[in-house]
Amino acid sequence: MLCTLSCPVHGQFADDGSGARPENPYDRATANPTREHWASKVLQGVKREIEREPIPATDTTIGVFQVGSLDAWPRIYRDHDLLVTGSLTGTVGLFKMWNNSFGAPPSLQSPGYKADPGWGEAFLEPGLAATYALTTTASLYAGFSYMESATRGRDYDGNDNLWYGNREQLYAGLRWREEGSGVALDVSYGQQEFTVGNGMLVWSGASNGQQRGANYLGPRAAWANAGLIRFAWHDFAVQGFTLKPNDAPADATGTRLLGVNAEWNGSGPLRVGGMYVYVPESAILTRDGLNVYDLRARWHPFASTPHFWVEGEYAWQSKPGVTASGWYIQANYNALDAAWKPLFALRYASLSGDRPETTTWEGFDPLYFGDSTPNWYQGKIGSTQFNNTNQNVASLTVTLTPTASQIIEVSYLYFAADRVNSPLDIPAAGAPVVTGGGVPSKPLANEVDVTYTYTFNKSVNVNVIGAFAAPASGYKQLYAGNGGSASVWWLLGTQFNISY
Repeated sequence: MLCTLSCPVHGQFADDGSGARPENPYDRATANPTREHWASKVLQGVKREIEREPIPATDTTIGVFQVGSLDAWPRIYRDHDLLVTGSLTGTVGLFKMWNNSFGAPPSLQSPGYKADPGWGEAFLEPGLAATYALTTTASLYAGFSYMESATRGRDYDGNDNLWYGNREQLYAGLRWREEGSGVALDVSYGQQEFTVGNGMLVWSGASNGQQRGANYLGPRAAWANAGLIRFAWHDFAVQGFTLKPNDAPADATGTRLLGVNAEWNGSGPLRVGGMYVYVPESAILTRDGLNVYDLRARWHPFASTPHFWVEGEYAWQSKPGVTASGWYIQANYNALDAAWKPLFALRYASLSGDRPETTTWEGFDPLYFGDSTPNWYQGKIGSTQFNNTNQNVASLTVTLTPTASQIIEVSYLYFAADRVNSPLDIPAAGAPVVTGGGVPSKPLANEVDVTYTYTFNKSVNVNVIGAFAAPASGYKQLYAGNGGSASVWWLLGTQFNISY
């Protein structure tokens, strides 16, 4: 497959429309319109046109520079074994919140807190990629992209009037595949994207917001350095990786990741995967030296009804003084033959919190999570408040497609703390481990999100987001004890998105 910018490297069940596996009834059953139409925060991270409409190997169309017509886009230049392609992605968004952080009293407000913020965000990322065929089985590839991102006004997190531009991707690799044997090898290095599963632990390799802007859109996702080697044989693949996150200076944690991911993606009803990650260094005390073990699966139990499936993941973490775990289970039904094609997802996620009465840290570390609602930006509002630790979340999401150009997504989420009087975040970089804090009662919030997306075509869409989160007893008691009163938090936003 030839790519317009990059083939984003996935260590996951390839149900994302990328064409990584031959079509079969089970993968067709998981079709999701929010994966087909790119929109930041509808699909978190950079979802490029090529993942939806890859250029087939048999394509021989001459590039823009040779024919002088943009009809040849994304092909820019082609000369026998060389193909150069381009890409352009971007978003402009406007957002408004009321009673953000549930109207936190002054004693609990974070630095830079602004009540009822209204702000704008934008980013633009042009890119180039090249593929050169060495032989019929081997090819070299490379890519580069540059991103400008901005915030105008002060956002919910205190980021104020930022504009930042820098390289987003710069990578090169070698790909080899022998069709008859089913053996393939892919080796690459550089600033590139790499994801595992649905983003529970490894997805977004870059920070946004502070110093870089576009905190809510979150467009930066590529790791500063990712060394990847992947070996595949038919339906089985194993991949080793070394990762350095692209942290903004103010967010730097000094974290490095080493790991191996294995998966089996057959054409039948079952997909399984497993991963081991070691953190050789980090300025976060509970993360430095951490071992992470992860298992995940997707299963379609009824051959006659492939549109129903269950999926889940379990991760446990350990090192001297640290023991933590996190898991989720989700049941899905995709009524593709019904009116409006309703897709239902019922999910429960549990991420352990620290037990203040012990000397061991039990708070789950989400590492570099990502993806979308509910994987793992859980809630349009909740994802700005909660950090995937000391948290239990039950959710129901219904996605509707009333017409070929319209998508409606409605979600209900219930948030609760796993442990009372325990931190709702992992320790900060360079800071000692904190015990206590959190909320005095487990219930945190009830949230409802509604997103409407209108797609003009595969490359252009606009969406409108509305959400509210009602505080539960945990925040009501916490704020009352600090001289305040927890209020309903509202969000309204709109985005214009392009992906060429």
